[in-house]
Amino acid sequence: MDKIPLTDEEIARLKRREAEILVRVERLKSTMSETKALDTIAFKAKLLKEAQAELHRVQDKLAGLEEE
Repeated sequence: MDKIPLTDEEIARLKRREAEILVRVERLKSTMSETKALDTIAFKAKLLKEAQAELHRVQDKLAGLEEE
């Protein structure tokens, strides 16, 4: 298959598009990393709330309070 030479205008257009795509890819990678971090934070916050609730139940039992 023979290569068709590109005009200077086509080359410039393709290079601009390439740059746009590279920026988009980097932004997506960054967003994915942030999402993972946010998911981890949310999961740890859930675990913390569960642990705190269990701690309160245990403390209430130690204090002789009835569970509601």
